[in-house]
Amino acid sequence: MELEAQVRGRRDPVAGARLYAVDEAAAIEVNPERLGELDEDGKVALWLAPGRYTVELVADGFEPLRFELEVRVGEREVLELRVDEQVGGKRYRTEVSSERAGVLSRTRLRDEAIHELPGSGGDPFSAIRSLPGVAQVTGFLPYVVVRGAAPGNTGYYLDGVRVPLLFHVAAGPSVIHPYFVDSVDFYPSGAPVRLGRYASGIIEGRTREPGRERVRGEVDLRLTDAGALVEIPFDRPRAPTEDCPDCRGPARGSLALAGRYSYTGLLLSAIPALNVKLRFWDYQARLDHDLGPRARYTAFVFGAYDELGQARAQVLDDDGDVVIDEDPDPFVRLEFHRIDQRVDQRLRGGAQIRYGLTLGLDRSGVQDVRVNEWRVSPRLELRKTLVDNLELRAGLDQSLQFFRLPQGLSTSTTGASVEDLALFLAERTVSSTGLYADLRYSRGAVEVQPGVRVELWAQSGVSPYLPEARTRSSAVGLDPRLSVREAVSDRWTLRQTLAVHHQPPDPPLPIPGVEGVSLDAGLQRSVQASFGWTGRLGDRAELEQTLFGARLTNMQDYELGGDDGDPGGQSISELEDFLIRVSGWSWGLESRLSLVPTGKLYGWIAYTLSWSIRDFPLGGTAFATWDQRHILNAVAGWTFNRKWRVGGRLHVNTGRPYTSRRSLPEGGLENLTEALRNHRNDARLPTFVQLDARVERIFTFRDFRLHLYLDLTNANLGREVLSCDTNAQPTEVVEVIDGCVNPQALRYVLPSLGLRAVF
Repeated sequence: MELEAQVRGRRDPVAGARLYAVDEAAAIEVNPERLGELDEDGKVALWLAPGRYTVELVADGFEPLRFELEVRVGEREVLELRVDEQVGGKRYRTEVSSERAGVLSRTRLRDEAIHELPGSGGDPFSAIRSLPGVAQVTGFLPYVVVRGAAPGNTGYYLDGVRVPLLFHVAAGPSVIHPYFVDSVDFYPSGAPVRLGRYASGIIEGRTREPGRERVRGEVDLRLTDAGALVEIPFDRPRAPTEDCPDCRGPARGSLALAGRYSYTGLLLSAIPALNVKLRFWDYQARLDHDLGPRARYTAFVFGAYDELGQARAQVLDDDGDVVIDEDPDPFVRLEFHRIDQRVDQRLRGGAQIRYGLTLGLDRSGVQDVRVNEWRVSPRLELRKTLVDNLELRAGLDQSLQFFRLPQGLSTSTTGASVEDLALFLAERTVSSTGLYADLRYSRGAVEVQPGVRVELWAQSGVSPYLPEARTRSSAVGLDPRLSVREAVSDRWTLRQTLAVHHQPPDPPLPIPGVEGVSLDAGLQRSVQASFGWTGRLGDRAELEQTLFGARLTNMQDYELGGDDGDPGGQSISELEDFLIRVSGWSWGLESRLSLVPTGKLYGWIAYTLSWSIRDFPLGGTAFATWDQRHILNAVAGWTFNRKWRVGGRLHVNTGRPYTSRRSLPEGGLENLTEALRNHRNDARLPTFVQLDARVERIFTFRDFRLHLYLDLTNANLGREVLSCDTNAQPTEVVEVIDGCVNPQALRYVLPSLGLRAVF
């Protein structure tokens, strides 16, 4: 008698399950109580005397299954079983851990905790917004602010590869299929030295290695888009046995394919009055194959496309007549592609080495201004245990970027001058070379990890003012980092971090193709320190708190002042004056109280109390544009049974600063430049309260599952004030509320209704 057990609705093997005979009078040849144990493929061969048996299958994380078994003389049967997952098993693994055995403090989110977080739409990277130290720019945009720095100071990586953007335009989903991602690591500061080139936090996603047991797949249909994922094992060598001459052994390779396409454009075309064109798509592919017993080859290919603009536009033809253009240039077009290849090899003596090469292409456009960026990034990393408690890691990380303008700048219709545009979009070549090394030393309850990263940037390109001349510039960044961890008891741990980060002068908001604007003014720099503790509160809760401080120097920011009638004002009529360099400080306390996750309940409460100030050229010392004093996130998810899951998220923030403009006694409005000079960022936007909700119904069949879910962002229709009007002239008739001129506010709800099939 052969028996095979699989998870109901997934067809995954129930490895390690035990079989017991319930009937005490059963005649068993080998063991009077235990019939056997299933292997890694969920299979077992039973040798039983003829007769009828009552058998119970028991496995960790699954409901016990009792069934009748009848053995007849001369017959060989194969019995297939489907086992239900246990409600209350450990489905969630939301964990606060650290790189390499606990030295570097990080927050790692994985499994269903990132795919089912309310308000995220199922996208793993959206879960970062609910962690301490993170502020959301708005409730519907993916940009985040980490410890008071600009969104452009936070870096995004996927399997060690820099990603220009993580989400599609217009509050779209992630550019990576959600179930292609296995985990997300968040480093608010002190990231490992292999990750660099950003002055603030780093978010790194890790893709899941495709399964090698069987073909898996899923299809996801939502209101705005559709996606699919399939995993295919291949290269199974022949492994014949006496009972199975055609059997094959474990697969030596696996392939995963995924993608998503938006049909929002078709839906919008049904409403001509909107006159909106919106399209996006993305794709991913990962191939893994063993190169013998000591090496493995991995290729990862991914990319995305976004387009937003008018469906039709009025233009002038050659005769000066107004005609309708049925396919005008989109207002925004973003596109990127990456090909990453790496070989991981285990050397004699226990050392590990990784050889990697990434090729990339970014295409960005605003109306008829286009920029293409070609990227070549080789890397090499070595890991070796020197002695039992000392480990070395060292590597080389290089990036060559080639910026090209396929249509030039002379015909731009954006309204900006060629000289202004050339400051950001000039054709140039940028090289960045990073060398890094760190040591991890542990002794008793203390672990120490010192490291250093040295980065050299060099840039050469056409002068923005003299097209026939070339400019050259360079900069060097030295980033020492130190992390210390002490286990003071079985339940409490202390952590300290000191780190320096350098970044080229990228814009405050990340824009693909617009990087390293000018090295002449130097690099952005942050010096960060933190002290924290983590402890278990009983058996059901864990408390983590961190005190942090940072000195920010030469950071890029926006100047919102303008020449609005004040002869002594500082004009920003040129783009060169719009981006400014500022320095300042950030400090605060981050707290997170989380439940020890179980299969039925998970959640946490995260609270951030922080200050972020800057020394502005106009207005002096004031609160930073990105400062938020109080941020509260409360997340909870509950699994009622195998059919229903619900969750909620509460987000509260006290609003970002703005400069109030007062009504003058003689009428009119206070001059903006004067207001910035005298009382910059003296008021705050209203407190914003956002409630997200998610409900999911699961239909489980023998070999597949259907997940019907509804995810609501801002389900309470909270009103969010985004900004104040800085372009209003003093003589205009405007609405002023608490000094905020013409408040730009939205009251919205973002629904995500979908059906996911897993097989």
